[in-house]
Amino acid sequence: MHKILQYILPFEAPSSFPNKAVSDLYEEWDKPSRQIQISASTCLTSLLYVIFTFLDKSWAPEHIQVLMLRVHLFALVPMLLTISFLSHRKRYYRFAVLALAAYPVIAISCHAYIASKLTTYAPFLVEGYLGVVWVFIISGLPFKHAFVSAIVSSIILVISAYFFMTDTDIYIMHVFWIFCSFAFGCLGALIFDRSRKAVFCNQQELHRLAITDPLTGAFNRNQLSNVLSLEIGRGQRYGASFGCLMIDIDHFKRINDTYGHDAGDKVLQKTAQTIAQYIRDSDTLIRWGGEEFVLIVLAVEEQRLIKFCDKLRKVVEDVHHKNVGSVTVSVGATLFRQGDTQETMLSRADKALYDAKERGRNMTSYAK
Repeated sequence: MHKILQYILPFEAPSSFPNKAVSDLYEEWDKPSRQIQISASTCLTSLLYVIFTFLDKSWAPEHIQVLMLRVHLFALVPMLLTISFLSHRKRYYRFAVLALAAYPVIAISCHAYIASKLTTYAPFLVEGYLGVVWVFIISGLPFKHAFVSAIVSSIILVISAYFFMTDTDIYIMHVFWIFCSFAFGCLGALIFDRSRKAVFCNQQELHRLAITDPLTGAFNRNQLSNVLSLEIGRGQRYGASFGCLMIDIDHFKRINDTYGHDAGDKVLQKTAQTIAQYIRDSDTLIRWGGEEFVLIVLAVEEQRLIKFCDKLRKVVEDVHHKNVGSVTVSVGATLFRQGDTQETMLSRADKALYDAKERGRNMTSYAK
């Protein structure tokens, strides 16, 4: 559908996200504003139905007016108010969205039934046209839900009118206005969806820039605080073990002095890339400052952590840097223990790193 829309629309259609993780993140970001929109739109619509019920409708026979009153006040209004109530509760949000997607189909079916009973149905047809636009733009439904709901509602309007509109020209105009309602509603929903996703992507990019070191692509100290706070909390609650590593590129000042700062920057970049490729997705690499990095390694115990550090040193040493050749790193490592804070963990890892450098560099020192 995205490819078809791209050929029709004069702007880039909102595309799907690259993976499910980003899509889920967008849904969580989008949910609070949609909850407000769904709650407000359904509450307002129910109020308008109540007002409509008590308007003078001399164009409708008395028994049809009674039917309208029963359908609106005892079916549609309670359903709208229920959806409005449920949309406020986060755990009922998905149910509220499904109920909201079903509501227009029910409302349009009731509309079509009442219209078929009217001799003078012209004043009542507008509700159907507005209903299609309402689904796309006003309701707060995600685009996919709105598209399906509006399609079914439009089909009901077209098919039902075929049986009670005897004048062919009027029926053709009716179909045309339904098409217009669907087209404008769909266009509005696509523009709204595109702008919503653009805001989300911009916020995510700003967030990425705020927590990322621009030179190496590793996380910066802002993210270190977040990760350590999360993992320490998890360790205190569940006894989960994780490691904190201080990694320092050996003789980095010599590299800058001998080959220049540009060569030093390239060594930093390539070293960070090498470490990032070696670690697991669950581990976190942070640039601590200068030529130092901090690495948070999850789900690990002492012997495995020491072995991991030694392998990591070997991987870094095996990489060739243009003009510079190979570089080595010293590693200070420690494991989380009950009662630790961010400061105590980083301090132990830093002392272990100092010990590794004092003992000759290109080695691992573990602090218990």
